[in-house]
Amino acid sequence: MKAEGFKHIETVRVNMNECDFHGRWKPANVFRVITEAAGNHADKFSAGILEMGAHGYYWVLSRLKIEFLRYPQQKEVVTIKTWPRMIGQKLFFIREFEVFDGRENPLILATSAWLVIDIAARRLVPPSRLEGVSVPSTPWSFALDEQLDKIVLPAGGTQRFSQKAAYSAIDQVGHVNNSRYVEAICDCFDYAYFDHHEIDWMQINYDKEVRPNDELAVNQTELPEEQGLFGFTGLNLTNATKAFDAIVKMRQVS
Repeated sequence: MKAEGFKHIETVRVNMNECDFHGRWKPANVFRVITEAAGNHADKFSAGILEMGAHGYYWVLSRLKIEFLRYPQQKEVVTIKTWPRMIGQKLFFIREFEVFDGRENPLILATSAWLVIDIAARRLVPPSRLEGVSVPSTPWSFALDEQLDKIVLPAGGTQRFSQKAAYSAIDQVGHVNNSRYVEAICDCFDYAYFDHHEIDWMQINYDKEVRPNDELAVNQTELPEEQGLFGFTGLNLTNATKAFDAIVKMRQVS
């Protein structure tokens, strides 16, 4: 087995205000914390937000698949491990995540794909054309050994969510933060549904950014392939573009 010194490790406490009415860490807050850990790790090899900005670039989360083996509970202390894996499809920077409890039992596993965007042109920059940016590669090590393929969903669906992108949703890059889309997906379900259900796994593929004052709508489709499987499409009603596609598998809990 290879040494794991290439992994960035953080220990965090699950705050009560990050949990739902069952005391479970909300999925959107999991997204916030693990992507923050990714940024902290990038700082270590001079590819953090400040260094990237100096080169005229910024990171954008493009795709992420996450499995919730067990939800951390309020006040629980968990350990997050994250590391860059490799370049995927000559375009994506693949990064892995693991979350463990105090006894090193795995709680959450995730794999993600990131793009680099040119700040001025707001266009992606392929890894082969990056200047002054070097990201480690560990292709043998993964949390989820899965391809983050394109998501194809049936047309239509039922609109379950609509909201204007206002101050609280916008991050420092100037668009809706990735975690806010996860909040929108969760809000497509009736509140009472979460009495006896929770997300088993989900994949979300981000497409076009949603800027301040844009109107975001989310359509939900129940997929026939498997019970508890749902598709979601985020639509920017202001400029008629697609913000994201997602597949979510729900599981029943007592």
